[in-house]
Amino acid sequence: MGILEDVLKALERVPGWKRISGLPSEVDELKKRIAALEERIAPASGQKCPKCGALAYRLTSSSPVDDDFADSGAMTDHYSCSSCSYTNRVFRP
Repeated sequence: MGILEDVLKALERVPGWKRISGLPSEVDELKKRIAALEERIAPASGQKCPKCGALAYRLTSSSPVDDDFADSGAMTDHYSCSSCSYTNRVFRP
């Protein structure tokens, strides 16, 4: 055991050893944070809702414009948030 103690004492004198010895716990903490973030965004398949901020804002349908622009191929996109039920129409020339 004497050699092991000598090695540990020598390592304590090396600059930066304390930081290196703390890396395993820091890596474990970062893994947990990444897993939590991945879990949070996994079900998100939409865009960020302008009203509530949830990632549940999706294009629900598109329809041709029913006015003077109908011949130009202009469309109206209909968006809806499944989280807060916010809806919006966007004109697309």
